[in-house]
Amino acid sequence: MDARWAILVVDDDPDALRLCARYLDDPSYKIVTAPNGRAALAKFDKEPFQLVLTDMMMPGMDGLAVMREVRKRNQRTRLIIMTAFASIHTAVEAMKAGAADYIPKPIDPEELRLKIARALEQYSLAEEFQALKRKAVSGGFDEIVGESAAIRKTLNLISLVASRDVPVVLTGESGTGKDLAAMAIHNASPRARGPFVAINCAAVPETLLESELFGYAKGAFTGAYGAKKGLFEEANGGTLLLDEIVDAPSAIQSKLLRVLQEGEIRRLGSTRSTPVNVRVLAASNRDLRQAITQGRFREDLFYRLSVVTIELPPLRERPEDIVPLARHFIKRHGPSINPAVRDLSPEAVARLVEYSWPGNVRELENCIKHALVIAMGTVLAEEDIRLEKLHPVAEALPEEQASIVLAEAEKSFLRGYFERVLSKTSGNISMAAEIAGISRKNVYEHLRRVGLDPAAFRRSP
Repeated sequence: MDARWAILVVDDDPDALRLCARYLDDPSYKIVTAPNGRAALAKFDKEPFQLVLTDMMMPGMDGLAVMREVRKRNQRTRLIIMTAFASIHTAVEAMKAGAADYIPKPIDPEELRLKIARALEQYSLAEEFQALKRKAVSGGFDEIVGESAAIRKTLNLISLVASRDVPVVLTGESGTGKDLAAMAIHNASPRARGPFVAINCAAVPETLLESELFGYAKGAFTGAYGAKKGLFEEANGGTLLLDEIVDAPSAIQSKLLRVLQEGEIRRLGSTRSTPVNVRVLAASNRDLRQAITQGRFREDLFYRLSVVTIELPPLRERPEDIVPLARHFIKRHGPSINPAVRDLSPEAVARLVEYSWPGNVRELENCIKHALVIAMGTVLAEEDIRLEKLHPVAEALPEEQASIVLAEAEKSFLRGYFERVLSKTSGNISMAAEIAGISRKNVYEHLRRVGLDPAAFRRSP
């Protein structure tokens, strides 16, 4: 039968080439060997290879150089480096250059076969992921950037549940992209032509949340001079995302349970029920089961909502996605903030991948936007990447105190960010809003919060 996988093995030692070929003697593998980096690239240019296994120390062109050239030609080809000079430093350099794995010499045959199989599985999943993105009915999937195993698993699950018209709970830390996942589910579902409506339950006061969700009848309360549709009615035929659902008051939770059970809502102050056809998605950055134990969330509502649960992985668990995400944000925000910037310097890449990103993708996006504001060249330099350090004892603090520390860190970051933006725009709020990607109203709210006066940044004519 025809081999499924083409593997290119590169080593200046003929005995090592023969051993690798013997270790990988499998009908599903086509093994091609090359005695040096130049010969390997010549063969790579002539036929496709799913995996390149290269020695580190070779004359003329070493393994890292081979890997970089392969990455330029095909980002999806998996790379494994082998070397007799095993060290943490070598492994880190190999991974930065794009290696999927690393194996020391002398090579253990079983370890080699296992790592080859794992890398080819990653290649196969990446191909399925690309096919999945091509099938997406709109841009929702395009916003979820990355090819790590963790994000591919998430995208596969999103694709699976999108066509099943059932409630879904999205969990994950703040900044992991739960809203984007919800949009992707909607866009890939039969409801894609219908409305997508979202509300943050934590951001709306309890007294207003009921009327926002369910609407109200004329005369329902002082000032209700006319009837108003709620978000359930606005989302009719489409999807409603209830973000931070754990913060919904118990009275609202009871009414949500009734909507899910009966498929109808009742406006505030009305005695008439209105049928609605809405798919409900819920999101939370906290553990709903723990909230049930604490008496803050209804167990019956949890089971109504969580027919399927999708957990969005934190960025620290998919470090291979950091650089693709950073380049995505350069492409998205660069034209409006700093059109001269096209890419990242190698030093900036190293700085990004060494950071733990406690704020996840949202923090990375803010970091890149800030870097674009202050960058002077055509690439983001290491000094442009300003990483906000959280309070060193935050991990040891109780949850309440840790949240205060985080809030202070966020305020400090926002103040520094808007100082630089206002300096760049001479205090022009419209330009600042465009750079920050938010409304003028939100800019003013942030400035009030951090105590900045835009007039102080206006330059005299």
